[in-house]
Amino acid sequence: MSGTAEPVTPPATDAEWARDTTRRLESLENPTSVRVGPWVLSASTEGHLVGSHVEGGSVILARKPGAGENDPDAIEDPIAATLGATRTAEQNIGTSGAAVIWDGTAVEVGGDWTRGQTMFDSVVVPKTGAYWVSANIHFKTRQWLSVSIRADGVPVAGGRVDNPDLIPWVTVPPGKVVGLVAGQRVDVFVIAETSTVIGANAFFSPGVPSSLDMFLIAERG
Repeated sequence: MSGTAEPVTPPATDAEWARDTTRRLESLENPTSVRVGPWVLSASTEGHLVGSHVEGGSVILARKPGAGENDPDAIEDPIAATLGATRTAEQNIGTSGAAVIWDGTAVEVGGDWTRGQTMFDSVVVPKTGAYWVSANIHFKTRQWLSVSIRADGVPVAGGRVDNPDLIPWVTVPPGKVVGLVAGQRVDVFVIAETSTVIGANAFFSPGVPSSLDMFLIAERG
């Protein structure tokens, strides 16, 4: 907080001194704004924490926690829910297709996506909102290859690649913005012309794992 170089008239009476002291204490204990270098921190009329720069412009640093059934003493996690699940080992895919069995996590923050499991065929959406959801599935070979990202078994994104020359290690990379509800299970279903293998792309050394990536763009209460 900054002070002032302007002269201050001293109180003339004890009562005036007491009133002045009370005002100063109240302003220190309940400030409406705080100066931090070139920034001023204040609260908006909606209760959000706002940072305003001396050269102009303001940003919301933290939004007022939601009311209702939330625990008033709970501390909200500001980290955006993000997941990066991987499949490194080869997985055989039968003629009817199969859900990818993930054998690792590159990133898992902002929620208990995997429920502590080290191998899993689906992840649990931690918060309701809009997510960027994408998959990169590497197929060893076959003529046509298909990938579907599903929420509770319903396809929400998908892609297909035709591979008539049987080029090895072709990638199918579906992705889009999807609205999801907390508690939904997201998995990736893969199928090819005939039985084949997915896993780490052996075109690279070391191989690049197949992956499911999810990122919360905007939370909805």
